[in-house]
Amino acid sequence: MRIPPPFRQGIRIAAAAGLMLCLVPACKPAAPPAAPAKPAAAKPAPVAAPSSNAAPASLSVFEQLMPPNGRDPFFPNSHRRDVQLSPVPTPTPQPASSELVLKGIVGSANHRLALINDDSIMEVGEEGSVRVPGGHVKLRCLEIGEDYAVIQVAGEVQTKRLQLSKKGL
Repeated sequence: MRIPPPFRQGIRIAAAAGLMLCLVPACKPAAPPAAPAKPAAAKPAPVAAPSSNAAPASLSVFEQLMPPNGRDPFFPNSHRRDVQLSPVPTPTPQPASSELVLKGIVGSANHRLALINDDSIMEVGEEGSVRVPGGHVKLRCLEIGEDYAVIQVAGEVQTKRLQLSKKGL
């Protein structure tokens, strides 16, 4: 295979440049000879720190600039570094257990079910959640009589007796 003349000249120039780069460090002038050592004085010589030929390590310092002064270079539209205002906790009022109403009692004398707030049917010993206008209330049914139900609202120590209203009868 024959190389065309313009490329031959380019190859020769590249080879010469590479050779020059290799030989230039070898042509540095020699270091001057060291001065003769002085006689030791009565003072002890200070201990020199171990030296290394490596350059001192540089320390990179990054400023955490928050918007509007800085932004994430990889995700410039990200809002994860924006200043977050801590939400002020608003006291949530507990739904009042006074909003619980016994709407009806169903079943036989030895197995009764209580209907509370048109929403939940519960038997004795059952735990459940009842919807009230302010949210949900967890409660446990302790006893069901002919016209009453005894319940315990979660978080309260006292029991509450719900009486069946006699309206419309």
